[in-house]
Amino acid sequence: MKLEEMLAREAIRYTIELYNRASDTADYDLHHHVFHPDALFEVQGQGALQGPDAIIAMLRPAAKRRGAFDPGNFQRHNLTTTMIDFITPEQASVTTYIIVVTELGMDHAGRYDDIFVAQGDRWLIARRRATMEWSRPDSRFVRWLGDAKPMDASSHAADIYKNSA
Repeated sequence: MKLEEMLAREAIRYTIELYNRASDTADYDLHHHVFHPDALFEVQGQGALQGPDAIIAMLRPAAKRRGAFDPGNFQRHNLTTTMIDFITPEQASVTTYIIVVTELGMDHAGRYDDIFVAQGDRWLIARRRATMEWSRPDSRFVRWLGDAKPMDASSHAADIYKNSA
């Protein structure tokens, strides 16, 4: 593995971590630093939104609907496996598995299927499909996302976007 690829992998991981920190702390303006200006974002099959402003405009009220700002409620996204496959030196297909813990305990698990693009010294999310594959029956996220929908285990981000284009 070349140094440039190692640096790109760390830059991609940083962006994923920054996205989760923004979500967990309800600092939705921070999402301007993770999405490409033309980014497409789809959550649980609810249709794709384009651009950071539209994405943030959806995330804020969704957080309120699921009780993110209620006293005593919290969430913590925990990243597990992240698989990064470079399509070109400036584009990568990334699948990341997540487990989310709330005040209820283990709340839900899912995955991000992303396409990242290099922009300057950063790697930004150009496309994201976020899927909740399992949830506890009393999960607050079900209020927003509906029931969990497991993905085919053999699916990869690049294949998902190729088939949806």
